[in-house]
Amino acid sequence: MASPLDNRKIETANERRAIEQGVSETEARQGFRGKPVLIVLLVGIILAIVLWIPAEWWGHSIAPPTDPATETTRPTTAPQQPEQPRPAP
Repeated sequence: MASPLDNRKIETANERRAIEQGVSETEARQGFRGKPVLIVLLVGIILAIVLWIPAEWWGHSIAPPTDPATETTRPTTAPQQPEQPRPAP
C-alpha cells in the first residue's frame, strides 16, 4: 500500500513531518485567525482615523480664503410662471 508521501511531492520538511505524524492541514497551518487579526485591523482603522483628523484641520488651515461675494452659486430652479397672453391693441 502506498503512503501519502508517495502520492504527492512534499515541498518542505515541515509538511513531511506533519504527514508522518498524522497532523491535519488546519493544525499544521502557521498562523491562527481570530482575535489577533481583528485587533490588528481595528488598531489600523483607529490609527488611520486619528491621523486623518489633524490632516483635515491642517488642510483647512492652509486653504486659500474664500470670499462669499465672489463665490459662484448655482441659480435655483424656481417654478416658472407661464406668460400671460397680451391683450390685443
